[in-house]
Amino acid sequence: MIRNLRKIFTSADIILIFFLLAIAVFMLVLIKDDISAKQVEISYHNKFVASVPLSKNRIINIDEGIVVEIKEGKVRIKESTCKNKYCIKQGWSNRFPIICIPNEVSVVIISKKKEEMLITK
Repeated sequence: MIRNLRKIFTSADIILIFFLLAIAVFMLVLIKDDISAKQVEISYHNKFVASVPLSKNRIINIDEGIVVEIKEGKVRIKESTCKNKYCIKQGWSNRFPIICIPNEVSVVIISKKKEEMLITK
């Protein structure tokens, strides 16, 4: 079997495969998330509501009919009073913000370790 592979792949092919695998492993180590270093900041009508660790499971009632849920290192808007429920359809997030424009709710994940600004004001 190894002899058949040597007929198919040249030494340059093997070096390229090894190099690509090394890059993939490096990227996995680099991308690894540390949820204990992340906070969820919730705003309602441009006013700060809460800052909660992403590592704690919790349900936050913002207003009547607007509920944010944090579970297993992810966050979502569980209930909303808006018409189309796009904020609910966004689902769970552990990196990107969740916005409900009709209700003026924003759920943003902030990293304590390094600045990961996805949206600037």
